[in-house]
Amino acid sequence: MKREAIPAVGLGDYRQSLLRGEGFVAVPYQESRAWNPTLLTPHYHDFFQISLIRGPAKLMHDFREMQVRGDTLFFLSPGQVHAVASGKETDGTILSFTREFFDAGAAGSTQLLLELPFFYTPDFPPWLGVPTGAGEEIAAIFSELQEEFNQARPGAGEIVRALLRILLVKASRWRDHERPATNLQRGVSLVRDFQLLVERNFREWQALTPYARELGVTANHLNDMVSEATGRAAGEHVRQRRLLDAKRLLLYSELGVAEIGYRLGFKDPSYFGRFFRRYEGRTPAEFRDEIREKYQKEAR
Repeated sequence: MKREAIPAVGLGDYRQSLLRGEGFVAVPYQESRAWNPTLLTPHYHDFFQISLIRGPAKLMHDFREMQVRGDTLFFLSPGQVHAVASGKETDGTILSFTREFFDAGAAGSTQLLLELPFFYTPDFPPWLGVPTGAGEEIAAIFSELQEEFNQARPGAGEIVRALLRILLVKASRWRDHERPATNLQRGVSLVRDFQLLVERNFREWQALTPYARELGVTANHLNDMVSEATGRAAGEHVRQRRLLDAKRLLLYSELGVAEIGYRLGFKDPSYFGRFFRRYEGRTPAEFRDEIREKYQKEAR
């Protein structure tokens, strides 16, 4: 399987609406499944997405899987490979939007989308259970977003952006309640900036020095702040991001193992093999065979 053969779903593929041209789409969950069967198998896209999934489902996200029930929010960042498997009893709404749409005309910070712990955050799972008693409140927000998309009346874009911000802030409260953060406020901006730098530079920057230099701190201070906030050393974040890319390439590309190692900055293929086996407990070739067989079986 080549990576380019994975279904790449674009905003332009969804049904017509004036808001689609601005960078926002809302589609009922069951309608999206019926309209585009490729959404049932692993795929990716280049925009952000928030789904309300109401009922039992199996979520797949970059080699992690989770069985959920009740009301669940599922957050996706551009480039992440994912799929949702469920039955006819499961319903909900899928919201898709670009960063440009979300930030357009922002009266406040244009960093909100990335300041909250839902996108490009390897330390939090991308799914969040809606607390008991909040299901109808959150469903009402999704329903209003769907109506604004369907009607596309004057000013709809501003209403949608406001509702998206309300949704994300409410969800961040629930996440904070689930995972009390005693010291997370200290240096939280630095840690998020580091995570975003890793996302952009993990292939070229394997040591902490360039990250610390870019952030204007010492490598020791960066490591202390990241370790305190996430429970993992800063260097481990870089290594885990390289590992994730290796797993994606082994699954979706036809590159040889040595080529993948070179692409990820490993000058010695044997070192790449040892690195991979240290974290996965098997060789890159063994992982490729096993994971392809797994997803091919599930796609049948």
